[in-house]
Amino acid sequence: MLRPLLLALAACCALALAPTASGAGLAEIRGTGGRLIASVGTGSFSSIEDNGWTLRVDDARRTATGVELDGVSMAGGDVYADRVVVPARGERGARVDGLVVRGRPTPATPSSLVPLGGSSYLMVLQEAVVPGVGRGLVGLRLVAGDANAGIDPGTEVLVGLARAGKPPAKHGARLAWLALGVGQRASGGTPDLTSALLPGPYLPTAIPGDSIGQRAALIALRYLGVPYVWGGASPARGFDCSGLTLFVYGQLGVSLTHYSGAQWFEGPRVPPAQLIPGDLVFFEPSARGPQHVGIYVGGGQFVQAPHTGDVVKVSSLDDPGYALSYVGAVRPWATG
Repeated sequence: MLRPLLLALAACCALALAPTASGAGLAEIRGTGGRLIASVGTGSFSSIEDNGWTLRVDDARRTATGVELDGVSMAGGDVYADRVVVPARGERGARVDGLVVRGRPTPATPSSLVPLGGSSYLMVLQEAVVPGVGRGLVGLRLVAGDANAGIDPGTEVLVGLARAGKPPAKHGARLAWLALGVGQRASGGTPDLTSALLPGPYLPTAIPGDSIGQRAALIALRYLGVPYVWGGASPARGFDCSGLTLFVYGQLGVSLTHYSGAQWFEGPRVPPAQLIPGDLVFFEPSARGPQHVGIYVGGGQFVQAPHTGDVVKVSSLDDPGYALSYVGAVRPWATG
């Protein structure tokens, strides 16, 4: 089964083409907090930048069953696919034909991650939540975590968006309730009604502010869907729980030990009522310290790499398994 992902990422490069309305694209380039930078309609498309192109499409079209894109090229040609097919409903028939990454034919296995060097990567046929748009299958998703992808760091390219749509109106009250909770718990002030996207687990589309903790929360959300690997500490290899926190905070100049029991002592303790995005939350007490850690993102939710066979995902502190094993929280960028 394809894994849900949240597509909330850092700033994109400026494009010469003006963006179209959110939700209308068959492919998109997005920036900070999922901000739409460029949207691909039917026909051909090419982004224009000083250092090459981010996305080119020979032909894009809607069909009775979904969308099809031919001749898809990303990151100046580092990633190429003959055809991307995404059904409007379900997963049957979804495929990526002729995928070539840096000159090498690459199997287009659903829910697979293809490293592009450093913290940049490509994900194939993933069920995703697109900020401001809704839930849908994404044929190819390129995340430029650094310059290794050949395009400006922070750029995200989404190719093959067939059934993304806004949440049904019947969920409106639930969404408002979630947003109120998010705004009040994260900041203690006026609720941010853009923070909740879908009912169920809180999936933030924006974390306001620019503190180290808020940036850490946004960085962590880039890696939803990356597989759990014991001892892993990079998106190319995979993450374990403390490897994820170490990697995220390492990008912000905060050094952490690759062990949850040690991270428990790498910042001042934070009471539950004072949690803010970026705080490390700990679970599973033991004589060697807590054996599990995640990154709080607001609204009672946290990002974690759970265990073998799972992926980085958003979970709730109110889930009985986590509520019963909760140890506490620390703020790794603070002192005192």
